[in-house]
Order: sequence, then structure tokens, then C-alpha cells
Amino acid sequence: MSTLRNVAIVGFAQLPVVARDEHHVALDMIYTVVRQALANCGVEPAAIEYQISGSTDYTDGRPFGFAAALDAMGCWPPKQDLHLEMDAAFCVYYAWLRMQAGDCETALVVGHGKTSEGDPNRVGNLQLDPYYQAPMGLDLKSLQASAYMARTGAADRDLAVIAARNRAAGARNPDNQLRQPATAEDLMRTPWEVEPLRAGYMPPLGESATCMILATDSKASQLCDRPVWIQGIHQIAEFQTLGGRDLSRSISTQLAARHACAMAGLEGASEVDLIELFATTPVEELILCEALGLHPMAARPAINPSGGPLCAHPIMNTGLIRMGEVFRQLSGRADGRAVPEARRGMAHATQGHCLQHNLVCVLGTERRWT
Repeated sequence: MSTLRNVAIVGFAQLPVVARDEHHVALDMIYTVVRQALANCGVEPAAIEYQISGSTDYTDGRPFGFAAALDAMGCWPPKQDLHLEMDAAFCVYYAWLRMQAGDCETALVVGHGKTSEGDPNRVGNLQLDPYYQAPMGLDLKSLQASAYMARTGAADRDLAVIAARNRAAGARNPDNQLRQPATAEDLMRTPWEVEPLRAGYMPPLGESATCMILATDSKASQLCDRPVWIQGIHQIAEFQTLGGRDLSRSISTQLAARHACAMAGLEGASEVDLIELFATTPVEELILCEALGLHPMAARPAINPSGGPLCAHPIMNTGLIRMGEVFRQLSGRADGRAVPEARRGMAHATQGHCLQHNLVCVLGTERRWT
């Protein structure tokens, strides 16, 4: 571990999540957040050595949208560039690896997804096995919820309490799409979306754009007054085949957290002050808490003080927003929703169906390596 380089988040910007931005195309949205993030660091695009974006054309509204995004990210003078068809949080991991290899000192990460231009549910269905699973029209969130509730005995009210906590926290976040608090009783009265999940337990699909700037030790203090350091990070994928894993658990999250915490010098997730989880249903949050060894209603660490994906789920951005929210908390930028005396946080991101591929990142206010 002593050979790793210190890498920090030095800037983050996002657009408020909306169901549909009728006045801007994806390029406009990307340009806005890139300029905001760069302005926060006091630099121009030429100061960034490496850039990477996370998006998918199937939900972005145009073919080769990732190539068009270069116009807004800054394609001149030429620089190293990459695109991942994944949530932009995984782009952070890739940029971090490039920095560890000594390829760059600064990196710009962009996430974008104009989901109102497509049908995300249909796109998700097409990711399944084309012979046995996709033709059935499986609803995988309810399938996973049923598996978890059958194994643990969790009841409808358990889900409602989790959703209500997120809704209460989300009301304090001006970037959320859903900002109305609701009690557990209110949510239990909402109709079934697909049993055992009610409409009140489901996230609002929205669209946004996000930009994060990373820098190594030699540059971070020049770009940010309070950089937030990546102290540990790891990601693990499980089988894509649904029958090849236990959908009621998240072994990959458990293992990724174990590695990330070891890198950060922690015994486990309970040692951080806050956690942002990419959980799009209360059941996913319960599964993730179990994987991390946490009680879902514990006061510390604070879970999803931003409101989490249940209040805003802009596809391809949701995971990067989890990292951005921890950055805001630890750098003193979480106005109105700050966790008192927070010095270390954890961000989680996922990709694929039923928590198939998971990333865990431990962030802190101090450098990890000397």
C-alpha cells in the first residue's frame, strides 16, 4: 500500500435532477457542469490531462452521444480520453488507476444520460438473456425483493420505514427530483408497482449531468481548498446470469467493501461517518446494509443523508452523485444536510441487474499515504 499515490476529488458539479429537460440537449447539460466544475477549481480545460465519460447511447437520445460529448468536455488541444458504457462512478475508478500508473496528474470525469429520450425499462430488459429471460418481461426489482423478503422475513412496513427515512433526508437536497417528505404510513398506502414493491418505494427516473475533477497530491491543494482524498477503492462483479447467484444477498459489495476498507486502514464500514448507497429500492438498501454489516436505521454512520436514489435516479449519473455527495459532506459543501463532524465517508455504486457489479470507495479529509 505504501506505493500508492494520493488522489483527491477537488471539484464536483451536477445539474438538478428533473424528469425531462425540455430546453436543453445532452451537450448543453454536459457543457454546463464541466464549466461549473472547472470554475470551482479555477482552471480551464487545457489544465486537465485526462478525461473519461460514462453514458449509454440507448438512453442518451442519440447515436455516438459519447463522441459528441467531447465538444463540451474539451477536445482541443488533444488529450487522453476514454468512454465507459457504465455509471460514471466506475469512470472514477478507472481514472484513479491511470493516476496510480503515473499516466496523468489531473482527470475530468463526466456522467450524462438524457433518459427521457428513450425507454430505460426496455433497455434494461434487453440486457437479459435473449432466449429465456428477456421474452418473459421479468421485473427484476420485484424478483430480488421477493427473494430477500422470503429469506429474511422482512415485511411491507420494513420497506416503508427505509423509504420514509430517505424521503425525509431528500427534502433537504435542492438537487433532488423528489423533495416531498412522506411517512411510512403514507407510503404503505401507495398502490403496488409490482408486488412486493409499492409505488412509494420506487425511484423517480430522471435526467441530469455530472462532472467530477480528480487530482494527485502534487496538484490537489492548488485546485481545492479542502480536497477529499480517496483512501480506499475496489470493485467486484458477479455472474450476469440470474440463476448463478443469490439475489437476496450482495457478496460482491461485501468483498469490495472489505478490500476498500483494508486499503483505507479500517476494520469495516461502521468506522465511517456517512455512507451514500446506490439503492433504488428499500430492499436494495437492506441488502447493501447487510453486506456492509450495518443496521439500516443506525444514527451513525448516517445512511443516504442526501436522500439517495429514492429521491433522484438519473441513470448513468446516480453512482457518481453518491461520490459527489460524500465530497460535499467532507469538504463543507453540503448546505442544509451536513452530517456533523464528518471526516470520513463511503460511497457505493452499482451496475447491472440486481446489484450485479459493485464499487465501494472510502473517502476522507486526510491523505492516506505519506
